[in-house]
Amino acid sequence: MFNELTLLLHIALLIVIYAFLFLVVRVVARDLSLAKKATEEKLPRITVLKGGPDGKVDYPLVDQILIGRAPDCDIVLEDSFASAHHARVYIANAGFWLEDLKSTNGTTMGIRKIKEPVRLTRGSKFSIGQCVFQFDE
Repeated sequence: MFNELTLLLHIALLIVIYAFLFLVVRVVARDLSLAKKATEEKLPRITVLKGGPDGKVDYPLVDQILIGRAPDCDIVLEDSFASAHHARVYIANAGFWLEDLKSTNGTTMGIRKIKEPVRLTRGSKFSIGQCVFQFDE
């Protein structure tokens, strides 16, 4: 009788442990999902307004975004006026910057071509070839 009771207590303890672990994993997964969603909503973004790739038009800026025709770019353009690695948007010195990567046809903000990194502010628009982009915080 003692062995049967001990066995039942062991089984009950295992069931409680597995139920606890299941609940912990479920809560952690839900929290991670909510944290990811909240983080993505607050990230600055580059929006393709005109002439960009089909489908995705909104790109979150985590560290940097590389723009160009090369397949390793974050935003791949099918524009003959864009260089393989044309420009990048990156975070530095508590700000957001646009840099032309010595492209053949240049990157423009408004009507002027940029020669050195330019600080971006909310609503800043820039062009690469026939494509128009907007930066939003």
